[in-house]
Amino acid sequence: MTAVTLASLVEGFFLGWLGRDRKASPNTIAAYRDAFRLFFEWLEADRGVAATNASVADVAAGNVSAFLASLEEDRGCSPATVNCRLTAFQSFARYAARRDLDRLAQYRAITEIPRRKQRRREVDYLTPEEVGWLLGCCEPGSATELMIAMLYNTGARISELVSLTGDDVRVVPGGRCHVHFLGKGRKDRTLPMWEDTSQLLIEYMRDGGVRGEDYVFEGRNVDHLTRSGARSRIDAVVAKAAALHPELESRNISPHTFRHACAMAMLYAGVDIATVAIWLGHESVNTTHKYVVTNMAAKEEALAKVRASFGLGTTAQAARYKAPADVLEFLNSL
Repeated sequence: MTAVTLASLVEGFFLGWLGRDRKASPNTIAAYRDAFRLFFEWLEADRGVAATNASVADVAAGNVSAFLASLEEDRGCSPATVNCRLTAFQSFARYAARRDLDRLAQYRAITEIPRRKQRRREVDYLTPEEVGWLLGCCEPGSATELMIAMLYNTGARISELVSLTGDDVRVVPGGRCHVHFLGKGRKDRTLPMWEDTSQLLIEYMRDGGVRGEDYVFEGRNVDHLTRSGARSRIDAVVAKAAALHPELESRNISPHTFRHACAMAMLYAGVDIATVAIWLGHESVNTTHKYVVTNMAAKEEALAKVRASFGLGTTAQAARYKAPADVLEFLNSL
């Protein structure tokens, strides 16, 4: 039997497991690659083991935990970033455990490394009015105008949008467009668009001669617009809009903010959370739950229902709620 080496495991993990079997996105593969690259740099600097001399035994829970701690203490990485690096090693450990049965305990220990606790912040999103401010500062018919309109209309991730080709756009009767996205985890979804956004897309593709495998958002020196290029364009529009609407000055508006805005707009309109999850391409409704937490309209409605159920009215001088005697007796007996 051929001996299992670290090189063979790493190669099999990236080329076989992630690339071929799991069909992981290029972004996922790049993130996992960076995690291992940083780990091997740390291993040489802290443990004196060069990457060329590293063995399977070096990828142990103790070393991985120490590496993650160095990310926090030396590089100032956030808990979210550290957890992303940990995910790479835990995925590798689960893969390696199937091919190196002699070291099951070593790999299991890596999968049991606890994740850092992250502060759960409410999502930052834009209101329809604020999206309108940004669109009003775009050059009519520009790629930036189309990009912002489509991000808000579809809730697409920016990586999904910049990868859009002519073949992914289908014009249906009535002049509206259905757009196909290949999302995170290689999940396909097709979404309809509003008439005005559809018209923007149709005119942009016609004027730019976009068809077939041509990318809708063409890059300058690359095949298609990059994520950083998209962010740069949005930053320019935000700066212009902020000069007219100071409320935007302190906001951190990124391409992903429009995804949040789309989800919140749907919830405010009364769309159920399961449909929102499908629309955004979430694998679990639990992922979409963060938008429900942020939905202030739902919270206000819940508050009003509670007041009404106890006959408290809406005034600040309403009587305090008094627990029934049997409830007090139960609590006192605990």
